[in-house]
Amino acid sequence: MAAVVDVETHTVSVMAATQLVKTELLINVCGYYIHQDPSAIIFVQPTQGKAAEFSKERFAPTVEVSPALRKLVEPPKARDSENTITHKEFPGGVLNFVGANSPSDLASRPARIILCDEIDKYPPSAGSEGDPLKLVEERASTYRALGRAKFVRTCSPTVEGDSRIEREYKASDQRRLFVACPHCDFEQVLTWAHMRWDHDEAGVSLPDTAALRCQECGSIWTERERVSVLDALRTAPGYGWRQTAEFSCCGKKHTPSIWNDEGRSLCPLCEMQSPYAGHAGFHVSKLYSKRHRMPEVVQEFLEAKANASELQKWTNTALAELWKPADTESFSSASLIARAENYDGDDLPEAVKVITGFCDVQGDRLEIQLIGWGADEEAWPFQYTIINQDPAQPAAWQELDVLLRSKFYTTTGRVMRIAAFGIDTGGHHGAQVYSFCRSRRARRIFACQGFAGPKPVWPGRASRSKLNDPFYAVGVDTAKEQIYAALNITPPEPGMRKPGFIHFPTAENFGPEYFAQLNSERRQIHKRMGQSITRWVKIRDRNEALDTFVGALAVRRSLPRYIVDELEYSITLPSDDAKAAENMPAAVVHEAQRYQNVSEPIKSSWIGSKPGWMRPN
Repeated sequence: MAAVVDVETHTVSVMAATQLVKTELLINVCGYYIHQDPSAIIFVQPTQGKAAEFSKERFAPTVEVSPALRKLVEPPKARDSENTITHKEFPGGVLNFVGANSPSDLASRPARIILCDEIDKYPPSAGSEGDPLKLVEERASTYRALGRAKFVRTCSPTVEGDSRIEREYKASDQRRLFVACPHCDFEQVLTWAHMRWDHDEAGVSLPDTAALRCQECGSIWTERERVSVLDALRTAPGYGWRQTAEFSCCGKKHTPSIWNDEGRSLCPLCEMQSPYAGHAGFHVSKLYSKRHRMPEVVQEFLEAKANASELQKWTNTALAELWKPADTESFSSASLIARAENYDGDDLPEAVKVITGFCDVQGDRLEIQLIGWGADEEAWPFQYTIINQDPAQPAAWQELDVLLRSKFYTTTGRVMRIAAFGIDTGGHHGAQVYSFCRSRRARRIFACQGFAGPKPVWPGRASRSKLNDPFYAVGVDTAKEQIYAALNITPPEPGMRKPGFIHFPTAENFGPEYFAQLNSERRQIHKRMGQSITRWVKIRDRNEALDTFVGALAVRRSLPRYIVDELEYSITLPSDDAKAAENMPAAVVHEAQRYQNVSEPIKSSWIGSKPGWMRPN
C-alpha cells in the first residue's frame, strides 16, 4: 500500500498466496481513491459475472462498515441513485467493475486507476482485441503521459512460462520480504526449504511438529517466534521488503546484496542506488501469514503431494511459486519397458481398489485401455484391447459391451469389475457413442470429449450436445501434464507402493508401440497476441495409448471420493449367493438388478460395505 502512493511508482504487481494480501490490497486502494484522491477507477475481474459477484460480496460490505465510504458511495437501491452493482459514482470520480472477457467494457471508459485481480484467469484475448490486461491499461494512457496513472495487478501464479503475473513480476524490481532470525538476527527470505517437521517410528509425518529453520544458524523457530518476527516488520526499514531484480551499474550486472533503508538495492562498487523504472513487484507466500499456522500448511502439502494436480495447486496457492511442467523428454520407451512387472487382469495386485477405462473411437476400430487404481492414484494399466470392427456397425459396440461386463481378479481371488468408463465422442461416430452411453448411464459409462487449455481433468457437471445428450468435457492438457509427471517418478523398491507411480505389465499389447504412443506428445509454448499459450503437439501420428490413458484418468476422477477410499469392491459371505439374496430386502435386490441392467439373480458380491451403496461386483 505504501508503494501505491509512492510518487515514483506507477505500477504494482503482487504475486501472492491465496487468502493473503491480494483482495485486501485492492479494496483498500479502491477506497483510498474514492475517499482521499477521487479518481476514475476500473476494477477488472476475470469475467463480468465475477465482477458483479465481487462488487456484491466484497466491495459492498466494505462500504457498509466504513463510515467514510458510506457517505460517498450511495447504495444501488437509494432514491435517485444512478449507482448499480457494477457502476458506482461518488464525488469527483466513478468506479466500474468489469470482466476481462468483455472487450467493450475494457475499452470504452478512460480511467486513472486500473485495478486488476486474478490476472492469470483472464482469457488470452478479449474477443479479437488482444490481451485484456494491456487493453484495459490502455484506458489510462492519458494519465500515464501525465505521470498520474496507477496500475495494480494481483494473482497467485500458475504454470511457468504461461503466467501473466510471472511476466509482470519479472518486469518489476522483484521485491522479497526479509525477516530476521529471532536467535541470530540473520535476515533471510522464507522458502519451503526452511520448513522442517518430525516423523514417527514408522516414518509417518507429524505435521503438528512443523517449524522453520534458520538458514544461517540452524535454529528452529517456534510458531510464536515466527509470528513475532512478522510483527517486527511493522517497524523494519522498508517494512522488510527489498528489491532483488538484477541491475546494471559501473559497467557490470549485479545481483542485489546491499540495500538502503527503503529497501532499494545499491551498487556494491559505487553504492549508488540501482535504477528504478517505477514498477514495484511483491512476492509473498503463506509462510508469511499469521492467518495460516505452519502445521496447517504442512498438512496441506502432505495431502497434495501424491497427486500432481493437487501438488501444482498447492505450489501455486500456498507458496505462490510457479509450477514447472514435467520434462516430457526425461524418460524413454525403453526405460518404461524395462520396469514392467508380472501381473494381468486375472492377477491384479491387492493394492488395486478400482478399475476404470476409456475407449478411443477411430474410423475403423475401437481402442480400449483398462487401468487399476490404488491409493493416491497409483496406477496399474493391465489391458489394452483393439476391436477391429467398423464403429458404424453394431458388432463393434456389442463386442465392447461384452468387454465392459468382464470380471477381473486380484491375487487373492477378489472379483472386480469396471467402475467407470469413458468413450470419446470427438471422432466420426459421435451418434453411435451417444446411443451406446445413453442406455448405460447408470453403469457410469460416459460420453466424453477432450478440450485443450487449463481445464480440470474431470468437470463438475455434464455439458449437453446439440441433441441434448450429456457429455463430459475432459481437460486433456491438464491430464497429460499429470501423466508425464507421474511417468517421471522414480520407481519404488520391488513390491512396494509409491503415490502416483505408474506400473506396467509384461503383456502382449504393452510393447514398444504402446510406449511410443504413450510418449508421443510434447508440451510447447506459443505466442498469441502477445500472450503465452501452452499447447501439446504430437511428435508421431499414433497416440491412442496416451489418449486412452488420459480418458481413464479422467473417469477415475468422476468417482466420488468415498467410493475409492472406503468401498470394498467384493465381500465374502458365509452363505452362497442365492441364500444371501433371499435375506436381502426386496428394495436392495431390485436396485442392484436395475443398476446392473440384467435380470439374473442378485449376487452377494454386488453389495458393497458402504451402507446403502451397491456395486456390480
